[in-house]
Amino acid sequence: MMIKWRGSTLEGLSASELYKTSYERIRTFVVAQTRPYQEIDEIDPVAHHILGMQGERLVAYARVFREGDHVTFGRVLTIPEVRGQGLGRQLMTQIEAEIRHDFSGYVIQIEAQIDKQGFYEKFGYVAQGPVFDFHGSPHIRMDKAPLSK
Repeated sequence: MMIKWRGSTLEGLSASELYKTSYERIRTFVVAQTRPYQEIDEIDPVAHHILGMQGERLVAYARVFREGDHVTFGRVLTIPEVRGQGLGRQLMTQIEAEIRHDFSGYVIQIEAQIDKQGFYEKFGYVAQGPVFDFHGSPHIRMDKAPLSK
């Protein structure tokens, strides 16, 4: 599967890209996970958006941003039609490349859905503290040492 990866600010997204990312985020995190919450939020304007495109179709997405003294990422998704094909690993490579390039030296701290903990552990993330509820879904904080350029 040939994927074209692109990082962008919110302002750099085309109207079509903004629509596709919003559509897939809502489909994944609100509809499929039955979690009614404000999916499009105040972080979008300051985040770096990572898009994985297969032709004109968005197949993978995440956003990366600074939060206090660390960097974080979230809204990590691959669309259901392409899951199980290694795209999640490719997306993590893109996320960490973005962090190395623009946030080198910052500790990485994420809030992972508990069922994704094992996935993130494969990339060196370590669970910290107790499981907590985030919009009706169990999450756990996970940390990773800073990445350098």
